[in-house]
Amino acid sequence: MQKKLFCVLIIFFVATQFAFAQQIKKVIISGYGGQHDLDVRTAFLIGYNSYNGLPSIVDTSFPGEVILYSNTLQASFDYAVANDYDLIIRSTTGLSTGLRLAPNYPDVKLVMPAGSNNFVQVFFGDVITSPVVITGAGIDSNQTGYKVEFYSIDPITPYNYSSFSNGYIAGQLAFIANTLNCSFDSARVLARNNGSENGIIDFYNGFGEIYPKNIITTPLPVELTSFTATLINQNVLLNWQTATEVNNYGFEIERSVLSAERQAWEKVGFVNGSGNSNSPKDYSFIDKELLPGKLSYRLKQIDNNGNFKYSDIVNVNLITKDFKLYQNYPNPFNPTTRISWQSPVDGNVIIKIYNILGNEIAELLNEFKSAGRQEMNFNATIINKQLASGVYLYRIEVKNSELIFSMNGKMTLMK
Repeated sequence: MQKKLFCVLIIFFVATQFAFAQQIKKVIISGYGGQHDLDVRTAFLIGYNSYNGLPSIVDTSFPGEVILYSNTLQASFDYAVANDYDLIIRSTTGLSTGLRLAPNYPDVKLVMPAGSNNFVQVFFGDVITSPVVITGAGIDSNQTGYKVEFYSIDPITPYNYSSFSNGYIAGQLAFIANTLNCSFDSARVLARNNGSENGIIDFYNGFGEIYPKNIITTPLPVELTSFTATLINQNVLLNWQTATEVNNYGFEIERSVLSAERQAWEKVGFVNGSGNSNSPKDYSFIDKELLPGKLSYRLKQIDNNGNFKYSDIVNVNLITKDFKLYQNYPNPFNPTTRISWQSPVDGNVIIKIYNILGNEIAELLNEFKSAGRQEMNFNATIINKQLASGVYLYRIEVKNSELIFSMNGKMTLMK
């Protein structure tokens, strides 16, 4: 079995999960295009190759692709998700937009400068909890004076432009993640702990410069080799194993019920760690009395200093034996509401809306859906802009080759 690394992580990114090993293979340079973005791309490649000796403008060591995408940051995130890109390097200012958008795209990492060299949009927020890697420029300190996480040289010009330093830092972090086979976020924290400031942050320099050599030669404190979830009746059995442990206080078990709109995590248990160990350790936890649905689990490994990191996510689908149609929510509504149901079987699902006299208003859904909990949104204005206030019926039928389930519900439109 190939071992996957569970890299060290200090307190940040509470809303983000950390994968076992997410190689950085596809990168977007997001900005206005032209030579400036080409130079940021070059800075990224130089940063990626910085550990291997003197930087070289001609760099072929990065194992993936780096494209220029001249568009807004919102469009860049959407393009990254649609085309499986791992990393966005922003070549312009606009940090406030990045901080607002980044939590909505946890699988796409964003690196961008704190502001321009003219002190536009200076950042005064919390660097540690920021979902964005915030960078600045300088030779032996952050000369632009912004509050940053890391600073570096500008490898393109003698002026230490923050955009080129930003690309350089992104390349260094990508190299660390790919070399250690750990997540980009774990590489980020290793860079904090083993950089020029030795894990100490100050207002201007952040955690200082990134020293890849110090990082890739430092052993990782907790190595997770497996994490699985198994359904046993209506319970979920979680098993995981570590190969080695250093300073391991224990594991919080977190559960989330998947939905189309959001993924909120809650703590459901805790298992003590083994402290320090050089031999494999096995752990287990049983989650009981569960409601049906698509469930996700992750581990929050905590060390004795309070630092923590998240495992990869495992999913299970807990299916009820009964068919249920839930009350739409919100109710009354205007103009949108959510219709949810639970089916024990796969099948074709038909949902229709009727007025109080039993006349059909619209067919909302007629397609195959998997067993388990499902939901859809109903927008009264899309169906009929003249739909009056009042009580309406919604009817669901689930059909497969052997069974037919049907049920009615009432909803109130209040304009």
